[in-house]
Amino acid sequence: MASPIQIVLNPENYEAAREPGGGGGRKDFFAHRDAEFVTHRNALLSQLDAISGVLSAQSQGDVGYVKVVLRRDAWAKSHRPVASLFRDNRTPVVGGGDLGVMIVEARPGTLRQVAAEMARAETHTEMRFNEQKQKDEPHPSARRSETGAIDHIELYGPADRRSFSVEEAVAWLSNPMTGSAYQVELFDSPPPRSEWDRLDAGHRRLVESFVAGFNALERGLSVERLPSHGNKQPILLVRLDQSSDQPVLRLNGTPVGERRRELAVFNPDVDRHTRLLAFLDRHPLVRRIELPGIVVRAASPFAPSTRIRPTDVTIPIRDSRRTHPRMGIIDGGISEALSDWVIDRWDILADEDVDLAHGTFIGGLAAVGGALNGVEICPEPDGTELVDVAVFPNERKAGAFVSYYPDGLPQFFDEMESAVSDARARHRVRVFNMSLNILQPAAPDRYSPHAARLDQIAEVNNAVVFISAGNIQPQDLRAEWPADPTAALASLVNTRNDGLLTPAESARNVAVAALNPPGHDGCVPFAPTRFSRRGPGLRAGVKPDLAHIGGAGSQHSTLGHGLFSILPDGTIIDGCGTSYASPLAAKTAAVLDHAIEGEVSRETLIGLLVHHAQMPVPLQATALEPIARHMVGFGMPPSADRILETGEHAITLVFASRIRRDQQINFRFPWPASLVGPGGRCRGRAKITLVSTPPLDARFGSEFVRVNINATLQQEQAGGGWKGRLEPLYLPTKRESPAVEAELIEHDLKWSPVKVLAKTFPQGVGPSSNWRLFVDYLTRAGEAMPEEGVPFTAIVTISDPDAEQPVFNDMRQNLQALGTQIADIRTAARITPRI
Repeated sequence: MASPIQIVLNPENYEAAREPGGGGGRKDFFAHRDAEFVTHRNALLSQLDAISGVLSAQSQGDVGYVKVVLRRDAWAKSHRPVASLFRDNRTPVVGGGDLGVMIVEARPGTLRQVAAEMARAETHTEMRFNEQKQKDEPHPSARRSETGAIDHIELYGPADRRSFSVEEAVAWLSNPMTGSAYQVELFDSPPPRSEWDRLDAGHRRLVESFVAGFNALERGLSVERLPSHGNKQPILLVRLDQSSDQPVLRLNGTPVGERRRELAVFNPDVDRHTRLLAFLDRHPLVRRIELPGIVVRAASPFAPSTRIRPTDVTIPIRDSRRTHPRMGIIDGGISEALSDWVIDRWDILADEDVDLAHGTFIGGLAAVGGALNGVEICPEPDGTELVDVAVFPNERKAGAFVSYYPDGLPQFFDEMESAVSDARARHRVRVFNMSLNILQPAAPDRYSPHAARLDQIAEVNNAVVFISAGNIQPQDLRAEWPADPTAALASLVNTRNDGLLTPAESARNVAVAALNPPGHDGCVPFAPTRFSRRGPGLRAGVKPDLAHIGGAGSQHSTLGHGLFSILPDGTIIDGCGTSYASPLAAKTAAVLDHAIEGEVSRETLIGLLVHHAQMPVPLQATALEPIARHMVGFGMPPSADRILETGEHAITLVFASRIRRDQQINFRFPWPASLVGPGGRCRGRAKITLVSTPPLDARFGSEFVRVNINATLQQEQAGGGWKGRLEPLYLPTKRESPAVEAELIEHDLKWSPVKVLAKTFPQGVGPSSNWRLFVDYLTRAGEAMPEEGVPFTAIVTISDPDAEQPVFNDMRQNLQALGTQIADIRTAARITPRI
C-alpha cells in the first residue's frame, strides 16, 4: 500500500524558548607547557610590534588590515580571541579567509592595546577543581586562552590580494568576452566625496590616497562600482583602455537607467597594467584583485553523425486542457522543433547570434527524454512546459557575447535576473536549469561573486537553479571509472584540474554532477563520468549536491555517448556533459513542484531531492567513502512518484518552519509501537535531512554561512535527558571523541545549509519510546540571528528495514492522538501557509 509523505501542519505548536548554554569554557592550549607559552606569546608580541611599525609608516594612513590565524583546535566560536584581545570596539572583525582566519581592521595604537593585554596573560598554568568531574582542571584567564588560540598574526599583503601575473592578466583581459576589467573587492566602501568630512583622519587618508592613486594613472582608466554588490562587499570594475579621457571614477555606483557609453578599445600595454596592479597590490583598502570569468557551456561537442539507436521518436503533443510541470532553460535558445512545449520566450538574441543545439538538447530531455532513453535514465513522464530563457549568444561566433554584454559577466547576470523574474511572475516557474559555467575553479576559501549573485537571484524569486558541475578540459580527462575501488582511488590521485567550476559552489541552488548511463558496455553504469568535475568547492558543505545521468565520456559503436535527445531540426542525436545531467535532476524538481498544491518552499523542494537521493552502487564501497560525496554529493534522486510515496512500512514527515531568535523547535513523538521491544528498546532505521536558508556574508570566506541550523533526532534517557541517535551521513568510520570544530565542519557538515543524518538500529536502542525532533541554531562570533529568523525544512523518515511492520499507520495514529496535525503534502497547501 502506498503511504504519502506527511507534512506537519502546526509546527508553531512546537516552538519553545531557547535553552541557554552551549559552547565550551576557556581552554588552555598550553596547559603544563608554560615555557612554550612564553615563547609563543613573545613571538606574537613581536609580530604585533612589526605590524604596528609598518602601519605607522604607511603613506596611505595608519589604517590597515591584519590576519589573525587560529590554530586548528581553536576554530570553535568559544575559542575566538575576541572577548579580551581583538575586541570589536578596538579591532573590529571585517572578514575571513580560509577556516580559522580572522581579518581585523587595525591601527598602531589598537595593536599596542592588544599587545598590552596579551603581555598581561599569566605565564603559569592555573588549575581549578571541577566539582562535576571531581578533579583539578586547567582554568586559564581569557588573555591566556585567547593568546594560546592564535597560531600567528600577519599583515594582509600583496600575496593575499592577487594570484596572477601581469602577463597572464593582459592575455586574459584581451579576450573581449571577459569585459576586459579587473574585479577589485574592497574592505570598505568609500563614501561620496561630500561625506569625507565625517571620516576620522586615518580613514580619510585611506580614501584620499585610494582616489589619488587612480588619478595618478592618468588617461584611459575607468573605475565603476558593481551595483549588484552592497556596501558589505563593494566590488569595482577597473578597466584600462585606449581613450584620451581623464580617469573616470564612479566609486558609488551608476545611476539606475543610465545608458552606458560604448566602451573604448582595451589597452594591452603591459607597463600600464604593471603600474595599476602595483598600486592596487599595495593599497590597504584593496582586499582582492580578480580576473573576470568567461561563461562556457558544460557539454562536449556533438558527435559528427547520429547513431543507430534510437532512430525515430514522436514528440508528444501538449494537452492544453491540463497543467504540466514547468521549467525554465537558461541557455542559447530552443528550436521550433519543441515549440509546442515552449510556453514563453525571453529572447534578446538576433537570429545570426543564436546557437540552438545545446538548449534544444536540454529541452528535448525534458520533453521527450523518456521515450528516447528509458526510465532508468529519464524516470519522469515525458512532457514539460518550457520557458526559453535565451540569453547566451553563440560562443563560437567572435564578438557575439561582447555585443550583448560589453561589461562581461555582471551584465549577463543582470539580463538573466530580469528573465528569471519575468518567468516567475508570468508563469510561476520555480525551477530553472543553467547548464553554463564560469571558467574559474571554485576556491575552498572563497564564496565567489558569481555564486553570490546566482544565490541572490534564486532567493529573491523563491526559485531553484540547477547548475552543472562543469566539464573537465579534454587534455585533463580522467580514465573511465574502474570497477575496482582501489584502482578508482589511484586514478583520482593522478587526476589534475578537475575541480568544480563556479558558480557550482552556490549555497542556495543545486549543483549536479554526471553519471555514466546503463547499457553502455564501454563504462561502468552509474559511476562518475570521466568528464564530470568534483568537489568539494568551499570547505564547509557538500558539493556537488546531486548527480544524474550525463552520457558516457567514451563512445560506443552504436550507442555513441548513450544519452539521446534532439537537434534543432528534430533529428535524434547522442551527447554527453554535465550540461545534460543537470536538467534531468531539474525535471524531477519540476514534477515535484507540480505535484504539490500551492507554492512549495525552496528548502522543501531541495530537501525532498536530497533526502531520497541514493549513492550509486559503484561508489558504495567502504574504500570510496572519503571521496564519494566529492564526486556525486548526496547521490542520484529517484523519480518524483517514488519520492512522494513510500510503502506502509515507513513514514516520512516534513517539518517546514522558521526558527527565530531565542527559539528552538521541540517536536516530541512516540516511536512506532510495532518497532518497540522489551524495556523500550527501539529498532528500525531513521533519517533526517535538513535544508535551511541562513544569512550569508561573502566577506568571511570559508565561514560565509553566518548561522548554523542544526537538527537532531533524540531519544529520552532514563535520567530524563535526551540523547542524539543519528550520525552524519559522511561521518568517518573512526574518530576521536569529542570532535573538534574542524572535524564537525568536515564530517558533521556544521555550518552547511544542507545536512543529512541517518542510522539503523537492528537490535534496538535505548530505554524509552519517547523521541523528539530537536532544531536549534548557533550564530558566528559577533553575528546576530536575523529578526525574521531562518527558514528551514526538516524531513524525517522512520522505517522498518525488514519491511514487515505497519510503521505508517502506527506513527500516524500516535501523532493524531497527540494533537499533531498532519496531511498528505500534495494537498496540504489548502490548510497551511508554508510547505
